[in-house]
Amino acid sequence: MLIKFFVLVLASTIVGCSTPGVRLTVTSEPDGAYITSGGPASGIVPVVAFWEMQSLQKNSRDEKGCFQLKGFTARWASGAVTEVPVVRVCGEADGDYNFVMSRDMNHPDLEKDLQFALQVQTVRAQNAQAEASQAAAFAAMWSAAKVGQTTQKPVHCSTYNSGSTIQTDCQ
Repeated sequence: MLIKFFVLVLASTIVGCSTPGVRLTVTSEPDGAYITSGGPASGIVPVVAFWEMQSLQKNSRDEKGCFQLKGFTARWASGAVTEVPVVRVCGEADGDYNFVMSRDMNHPDLEKDLQFALQVQTVRAQNAQAEASQAAAFAAMWSAAKVGQTTQKPVHCSTYNSGSTIQTDCQ
């Protein structure tokens, strides 16, 4: 019964991810900007926006063959704002793209934004550690549920920051 459930979840996940379109992941430099897109707040980066291929085909490509998508506004803790009204996506109408919102470095209080970016990265590292612990717990439950199999050693994970990268190692 448990195996049927996991197969069903896996199948629905695969089907859910197969919708063709443009997936745009918005990040910021420095990290931690709050992103909006002409309406309700989207959240702190990374923010993922998705346009289905059907809606992209309604928009004609520009003279260089690029799609013009609704842009974003990034607001940092210091109050610095960067607005990009239109994002141009050049390439296939079915794919993953990345877009970085850069802060105006001439705006005051850069140190405040850098400190907030460090706090955001710390929270992400803690969340990654919690997810790794949860995955280890689920793996242990799965192993215990299997009949006739010996139990495995517990998984131990540690997460740390290395510059702007968060690394999680499990053993």
